[in-house]
Amino acid sequence: MHDVVTFHRVSKRFGATVALDEVSLSVPEGQIAVLLGLSGSGKSTLLRHVDGLQRASTGSVSVLGTDLATASGTRLRALRRRVGFVFQQFHLVGGLTVLENVCTGALGGLRGPRLGLFTYPKRVRQEALRHLDRVGLTEQAFQRADTLSGGQQQRVAIARALLQRPEILLADEPVASLDPESAGQVMRLLREISAERNLTVLCSLHQVDLALSWGDRVIGLRSGRVVLDRQAAGLGRDEAMAVYSAVASVPAAVA
Repeated sequence: MHDVVTFHRVSKRFGATVALDEVSLSVPEGQIAVLLGLSGSGKSTLLRHVDGLQRASTGSVSVLGTDLATASGTRLRALRRRVGFVFQQFHLVGGLTVLENVCTGALGGLRGPRLGLFTYPKRVRQEALRHLDRVGLTEQAFQRADTLSGGQQQRVAIARALLQRPEILLADEPVASLDPESAGQVMRLLREISAERNLTVLCSLHQVDLALSWGDRVIGLRSGRVVLDRQAAGLGRDEAMAVYSAVASVPAAVA
């Protein structure tokens, strides 16, 4: 098993604000790594460094063999086609059908704009339907996206990301706006898809219980620093909750 994401002494500053502070970590292929921490702890900033949406102020980031410090626009675009992103707010187009929203996941590999479902190649539409089947939404394929529940919309967003055929999936607070049952369903789906595809998942969460139930590894961030890095198996809830305490703890090595 090889590492697909490596951060080496990465710091990110926005003016006087330190968003990431000397972060070093590696994520192997196929692992589900959960980022825990308060709002503003650096979770989203770390995720955005993985696909080059943000660049480190100091240190180095390597993703799928690409050094993001030196990657050109062409190489960054190529990398982003290999990295899917699922957001808290879904970012679906409400007036479009569920199926067309999923098809937009293929835009990075197509030439020119697409206006309407049938301007997408047949192979894209067929693959989109297969992904909708995988997330349990085949019957909703031709509904408007804005008629779905929050949990259903997030499953559409996952299907859209899968259409990229990503090697890494980033999920930024994917269940923060969902009820507990829907949150559990989404996390179970991410877990199953990761196992099926040997897909590496980096997921930021607030919910400690979900992190311990569905993650392989828990990485705790506080004020931009890694204060916890442990395998989820054997990690106690109180230990994970300590990430949220005001007293800094000593980073723990991966078991």
